[in-house]
Amino acid sequence: MIPTSYKSSLTPDFITRTLHLKIAFLPKPQTPFSLVTTDSRKVIPGCLFVALKGDNLDGHEFIEDAITQGARGILCNRGQLLRTYKDICIFAVEDSLTAYRRIASAWRKEFSIPIVVVAGSVGKTTTKELLAAILQGKWPQVLKTQGSQNGFVGIPMTLLDLRSEHEAAVIEVGIDEIGTMQQHMAVICGTASIITAIGPEHLLGLRDIPTIAREEGIALTAIAHTGGIIAINLDDPWIRPHLNTQREGRKIPFSLKGAKSSLNMISGSLSKDGRQLSFQGLDLEPTTVSLPLLGLHNATNLLGAIAIAAGLGLTASEIQVGLEFFKGAEGRSEIRSIPGATQVICDYYNAQPASVEAGLELLSQISAESPKNQTWACLGDMLEMGDDEEQLHRALANKVLELKIDNLLLFGSAMTYLNDELEKRGSPFFHVHFNSQTELANTLTQSAKPGDTILIKGSRGMKMEEVWKILETYAKSNWSPALQGKNSIPHP
Repeated sequence: MIPTSYKSSLTPDFITRTLHLKIAFLPKPQTPFSLVTTDSRKVIPGCLFVALKGDNLDGHEFIEDAITQGARGILCNRGQLLRTYKDICIFAVEDSLTAYRRIASAWRKEFSIPIVVVAGSVGKTTTKELLAAILQGKWPQVLKTQGSQNGFVGIPMTLLDLRSEHEAAVIEVGIDEIGTMQQHMAVICGTASIITAIGPEHLLGLRDIPTIAREEGIALTAIAHTGGIIAINLDDPWIRPHLNTQREGRKIPFSLKGAKSSLNMISGSLSKDGRQLSFQGLDLEPTTVSLPLLGLHNATNLLGAIAIAAGLGLTASEIQVGLEFFKGAEGRSEIRSIPGATQVICDYYNAQPASVEAGLELLSQISAESPKNQTWACLGDMLEMGDDEEQLHRALANKVLELKIDNLLLFGSAMTYLNDELEKRGSPFFHVHFNSQTELANTLTQSAKPGDTILIKGSRGMKMEEVWKILETYAKSNWSPALQGKNSIPHP
């Protein structure tokens, strides 16, 4: 028996009509596929397997495996089949990825529910998770992008998971080249959108910040043109202009930094300890909630999610109820505790200048609660920074020196620039560069002490989670609450 979560109304007939295919014989054209998948390891009996050609693997090589496992349909490029198959629906097309996205877009149009797009250079996944949780305060069944599946394959994958029980959906959108946002928005046909922030990202394909702002801005423009809801972050200078340039749609400005308040916007403020957010505006009564994730950047993400929710008609009470469903994504602003009351900020899923600076600010904020202990920033390279790689890594020295980070442990070829910059400026704080995560982690475990505050941050490709694994194992064996505040091992 197929689990309810796998049930689908996607039939062979629906696909042939969507793709305008003429197939002489179509087995059981009105029987829904049990599942649509691009991963041959997830094939179940009765499903549709979509063979996609990727950078490292070609799904066409797994067609035979998919059929052996019970796939009832195959979507593939023409000329890729080794033979004909009895009782198998074969959809041979010019390009399977394009067809996959067309099917997803057609399927999405079968649903008249709020579809919210979350875009931006940084904070997309966190905002998506916050918004999806909040919306559950009004609509229990909310579909959301899983993990960071926010590209050409991930977006249709999410849309094809839409089912009759869903009452809203939150779709994360990531871009790394010019023109991709326009293509994604055409597939999603969203009813609301938000851009979290604009900053350096994927500069190999997006060139510079003005280009990034223009391309990300399409997430707002496309929705506004259809009369949808757009949340505008007034605290971001690259997003703020949309307040005046967008003439269509329903605009909901929001600000955490004291932008001129009005009844037509969502305004917020942080408590002195940075652990609570107060918000008001539109028809929401003044409300205070505890931040599920600390840091100014996370408070801004939450306020943006609240702005979208308010635009969709949620009350302050429903927002509070929904926020209780939030569970942070692994490796994204996670604050973990290890023996000795040591707090570790695990934020190693992504890294750009804005997110690294935000991580350093959060490190400083948390450590202020234990001023006698020291701060440790373990940083890996920020990847895909293009021609500005050296400049952007060197610029991090400004924030390191401003916040007086006690110890900086660096890994990656690009982080040599930051190490050199701190050397040139005569930094009074300890900083050293390593050739591996293991070397860095070993120095951290032998030099940090129970009670210190630690940040582990880097782009996904730097695998900085290895530092956490070594630290956690060491602390469990060598640190205890009794050591809290005692420097058993000298600092460097």
